Amino acid sequence: MKLLIIFALALLIGSGLMWLADFEPGFVLFQYGHWSLETSLVVFIVAFVLLVLAGYFTLRSLVAIKRAPSRLSRWQSAKRLSRANKSLTQGLIMLEEGRWAEAERALMRYAGHSEAPLLHYLSAARAAQKQRAGERRDNYLRLAHDTSDKADIAIGIVQAELLIDADQKEQALATLQRLRESHPKHPHVLKLLQQLYSDMNEWQAVQDVLPDLRKRHVLDASGMKDLSTDATVGQLESAIAEQDWQRVSDIWQQAPTKIRYTEPMLNAYTTALILQQRGKEAGPLIEAFMNNEWSDRLAYQYGLIHIDNHDGQVERAEKWLSQHPDNPWLLLSLGRIALANKAFEKAEQYLQQSIAIGPRGETYQVLAEVYQAQGGREKEEVAAYRQGLELMLSQSTLLSS
Repeated sequence: MKLLIIFALALLIGSGLMWLADFEPGFVLFQYGHWSLETSLVVFIVAFVLLVLAGYFTLRSLVAIKRAPSRLSRWQSAKRLSRANKSLTQGLIMLEEGRWAEAERALMRYAGHSEAPLLHYLSAARAAQKQRAGERRDNYLRLAHDTSDKADIAIGIVQAELLIDADQKEQALATLQRLRESHPKHPHVLKLLQQLYSDMNEWQAVQDVLPDLRKRHVLDASGMKDLSTDATVGQLESAIAEQDWQRVSDIWQQAPTKIRYTEPMLNAYTTALILQQRGKEAGPLIEAFMNNEWSDRLAYQYGLIHIDNHDGQVERAEKWLSQHPDNPWLLLSLGRIALANKAFEKAEQYLQQSIAIGPRGETYQVLAEVYQAQGGREKEEVAAYRQGLELMLSQSTLLSS
């Protein structure tokens, strides 16, 4: 349409000039020294226009020639950038598809020409990690550091996650501690640090990071309570393993009430009391909890405590049994309590019921002790020991396979 308009204007102007030449041609005279040139006005106008146009196009050609190298360079850069963007997209798709080697090659092919080389290097580091190529992974992370000095936190987080994935926990911990020093309020750094401390059973360190997790709202109230409980129980179990009974007592006393009387905490603490032959203290704690909530672990613990009032212990356990008649842990505990009370027939009955519901090597062992205490039942005693041993060996084999 534009070209048509220009053509129409050219025809109109040409027709006008032809009419003007026919109506009044006029003349133009140029004189220089002895030289003179005379022509009609129309011819002069046409020649002048042509001269101007020739000069214009000559200048444009010269400018275009001068700018050609820079335009070629920009075109090549745009082409490389397009290829880099395409390779990044392809590499990320391959990474999600689990084609690690292909993804790594695609990501690194045009990384140096990309607008976002950091994404290329970090994604290539992930691809290398999936191939267990630690040296290449670290090299890509170094390139990422060299590419951008304003992305330390992102690079550090990726590095820590890859180190954790490679089970290089000490190196990951050093990376996260460094990030925490430079970015103490970063929520994801705090979360990764807490998860790593938990995996490493560094429960005191978990306790130390809890206030920051609470301030930054990294976990909700329920998550904070669970984590605080896990940390306290972890510290308690560590003290029990070391038989540091004073530390066990201190941890118990210092624990908040809402944590102290949870099942995991009570299970750990009553274990410590039983190991110290302090069943009189463990019994009431278990009973108070079990009167409101049920716990298989505490039902099991109840059979391990030794108190003077066996009748009261049996009465409470049988009351629980009326509510949980098919619980093998409670039946095992009742068998133990009856054995301690020398009620051998009842002990055998409870233990046989427990075995019928859920056979365990430990239950067979207690049953063998019942036969031994009765005397004259050596064959049954040996059979019970043998069955318990075979069961424990078969369970051990299943766990190791």
